Amino acid sequence: MRKRGRKVKADQESFSHLAIASSSGPGVDVRSVRRVLVTRLRFLGDIVLTTPLLAILKKANPALRIAYLLEDTYAPILFHHPHVDEIWPLRRRAGSLRGEVGQILALRRRAQSFRPEVGIDLLGLPRSAFLLYLTGAPVRIGGNYRVRKHLYTHVVRHREPQLSAIDYHLENLSPLGIKGPFAEEDLRTRLDVLPEEVARIRGRFRIEGGQLMVGLHPGATWPAKRWFPERFAELARQLQSRLGARVVLTTGPGEEELVSRVAAAAQGAAESLPVLDLRGLAALLSLLDAYVANDCGPMHVAAALGTPTIGLFGPGEPNIWFPYRREDGHVALHHPCPLHPCHRDFCEDLTCFRQLEVDEVFKAVTWAIEQRRSVRATD
Repeated sequence: MRKRGRKVKADQESFSHLAIASSSGPGVDVRSVRRVLVTRLRFLGDIVLTTPLLAILKKANPALRIAYLLEDTYAPILFHHPHVDEIWPLRRRAGSLRGEVGQILALRRRAQSFRPEVGIDLLGLPRSAFLLYLTGAPVRIGGNYRVRKHLYTHVVRHREPQLSAIDYHLENLSPLGIKGPFAEEDLRTRLDVLPEEVARIRGRFRIEGGQLMVGLHPGATWPAKRWFPERFAELARQLQSRLGARVVLTTGPGEEELVSRVAAAAQGAAESLPVLDLRGLAALLSLLDAYVANDCGPMHVAAALGTPTIGLFGPGEPNIWFPYRREDGHVALHHPCPLHPCHRDFCEDLTCFRQLEVDEVFKAVTWAIEQRRSVRATD
């Protein structure tokens, strides 16, 4: 194995059990690996979409220990995850050169204690590639990205066209001898919440068992990904009047004004909830009978918790970013315009969303609720 011009600070005996081949060969037998570091620094939904990879790693080698390096903003979403043994939080901006150096030194200390034998970079940014390099993992897997690919020992050339974000991540396991096809249950995203976290949210928002409750998320990082606020409001009115549902509006950081507008337009049919931390958000989403969300992080969190999720897509690509099954109660609604995929952050016309009517979303919600009821009836 090539060391890329540096000496790995680990004695030869520490890694002598690894069955290492060249980067163009079969790579490493995952059954001989004891410790893996996975990194996907950001964002919320992207991190959730890596969880099938964690499950498949553990299935291939149940004795494997997995550490996960990510930005501290998103770290809580992986708390209590059964396939993550250590979480390494990292500040996105250290605030100063001294602070960044301190972070790097702390990362080095963690790495020296954990001693990762394999590192997998699922983001592929210069920073993530460099941080993985600094951990001293003798096997470093990443994509074929310009100059930074030279920081990896095993470069993965991803297939085109891309099928889904999950498929994309799983291709990074090929140097470990792990290749598909994979079972459907292994491709499901997964997050876990504790009973006490759920109980806390139940008490805070007076959520009673047996009450039909639907969540709506009007926000998204970019305006072009947001379905119209007035249509969210009309959907809330229909859910309340026709189904008798309690409708709650979830709020992301900086989305307070948007959510307040939707609540006002709903004329009492929906209640806006404050911004919750990630553990609180996950606990809330786990209690919903259905969740309607734009293409955003909370959409992925809900699906990973098993809550029937209706994803509303504009410029995004549901074939990539909504790898969830109808059999599990999940539906992506999308009316692509001639420019799709445009990947725009802003759009004056929002033609793709104009074609998405309230009635279509309402029907998807009622179908998802019935789907969940039928599944529960057969359990």
